[in-house]
Amino acid sequence: MKLPVQITFRDIVPLPSLEPEIRRLAAKLDQWTPDVMSCHVAVESAANRRHQGHEYSVKVSVRVPDAEIVASNHHSDQDIQRAVHGAFDAVGRQLEEYARLRRGQVKQHEPPAKRTPLPPEPRSVAGEGIAGEDVP
Repeated sequence: MKLPVQITFRDIVPLPSLEPEIRRLAAKLDQWTPDVMSCHVAVESAANRRHQGHEYSVKVSVRVPDAEIVASNHHSDQDIQRAVHGAFDAVGRQLEEYARLRRGQVKQHEPPAKRTPLPPEPRSVAGEGIAGEDVP
C-alpha cells in the first residue's frame, strides 16, 4: 500500500484493540493486488438505538489504478468486530475480481452454436399428390 491507512471513528470511542485489527486487515489487501494506493476505513455507531445495544456500521474504501472499490452496504452489526470483518471480506472479494479483470483471466463463454435452418418441405399443390404424382 502506497499511503498509510486512514481510520475514522464517528460517534464512537475508539477501542484499543480495534485499530491494530483494522491495520492488519488493510495490510492483507495487498495479497490480492500490489496496486493498492490507499485505504480509508470509517467506523460509526448508528444514531438510532435498537431494543438493546448499538448498531455499528463499517465502510471501507480502497483506491487502485483506474478504480475506487467501496464496501459500505450491509456491513453493520451489533458486534463491531463482525462488522469490520464483513466489510473487509467484501472489499477482498471485489479486489480479487478487480485483479482478475486486470490480468485478463475472465472466463470466456463459448459462443452459442449456430443453427442452420432446415430445407423447406415440398408443398402439395391442389390436384397433385406427394412428389408430383397425379391424384385421380
